[in-house]
Amino acid sequence: MEVERMLGRHREWLLKRPRGARLNLSLADLQGYDFSGADLRAAKLSGANLARAVLVETNLSEADLFAANLERADLSKADLSRADLRGASMRGATLAGARLMGVDFRGGALMQASDEGVGFGAENNGKRPKANTSGADLTEANLRGSNLTGSNMNGVNLAGANLSRANLTKVSLRKANLAGADFKGACLRGVDMSMALIDGADFQGADLKGAILEDVDMDSANFTGAELVVDVSSFGDTVATILQNHERWIRSDGKEGARADLAGLNMERIDLSGKDLSGANLKGAKLAGAKLQNATLVMTDLSEADLTGANLVGALANGVNLSRSILHKAILQRAQLGQVPLRGPDGKPIGRFWSASLAAADASEADFSDALMKGANLIDAKLNNARLVNANLIDAKMVNTELTGADLTGAVMPQTD
Repeated sequence: MEVERMLGRHREWLLKRPRGARLNLSLADLQGYDFSGADLRAAKLSGANLARAVLVETNLSEADLFAANLERADLSKADLSRADLRGASMRGATLAGARLMGVDFRGGALMQASDEGVGFGAENNGKRPKANTSGADLTEANLRGSNLTGSNMNGVNLAGANLSRANLTKVSLRKANLAGADFKGACLRGVDMSMALIDGADFQGADLKGAILEDVDMDSANFTGAELVVDVSSFGDTVATILQNHERWIRSDGKEGARADLAGLNMERIDLSGKDLSGANLKGAKLAGAKLQNATLVMTDLSEADLTGANLVGALANGVNLSRSILHKAILQRAQLGQVPLRGPDGKPIGRFWSASLAAADASEADFSDALMKGANLIDAKLNNARLVNANLIDAKMVNTELTGADLTGAVMPQTD
């Protein structure tokens, strides 16, 4: 009855009536309490025990839930917009369809009661307690379809949580534990997952445009069908600096900067569209799903590189070395994979050419429509089920080239003796 009376006074407070009083249930034991549909806007619930509480369709916008215990609580369709959930424990909580725009989930010091009132934990041997910097515990929480736009979730534990079809636009998840979490079909545009743990996480069909994934092991998660193009900055200052120095090296004809050496690096889904990487060393680099459309790759070493599903539409790649590379399902429409005229010390052509090489490359199911491949080295290359519609292959070397199932409609093939 006391809680009901306080809820009544809170309603009066929200209406700005004289007898109203802001609801203050800080540190209260409300385990299992049913607040369904209640208006708890701006209520003070810091440190409260709300384990297994029923908060279905409850309005908790701007509420103070600092370090509250919401384990196994049902917050389905609740409004938690701009609520303070720093250091809250939400293990196993249900938040299906909840509104969580602008929520603060950062770590926080645990609240405790004392004779002097509410404090930030008891002192330990005269020392102040350490703050809980691990963030809220949302292990196995159900956030399916929830709106978390702009929320601060740094360090949050979302291991095994269900975030399928949730809206996490511009959410900060730095150092968060996302192991085994379900993000299928979720919107993660502009999300910052730097240094996050994503082992076993499922991002199938998720929208990750503009996501920041610095120091994240992307091989440990499922990104099948995800829309993901990663900005250069997501790969750290080292890669960005190397590319900047390479640009200076190109512009100054080698007098300034340095040739890019990115051999063997994992740069999956990186966005390098329009970049000039002429002469760069990318041997053995992992570039699956990379965006390289309209990039300049003249004399670039991409031998043994993994370019599975990469976008090289319109790339200028004359003289490129793609020998033993993986180009499975890569898109090379209108790409130029021809020859570069060799020049002598005086800068004049000497009548010889350096050809693009795809020797022993696996380009099965790749799309070379309208590509210019004059003189290209395709010895031992696998082009099974590749699309070579209207491709120009004049003078190409095609010894032991596999073309089973390839579409050669309108292709100009090399003359045979």
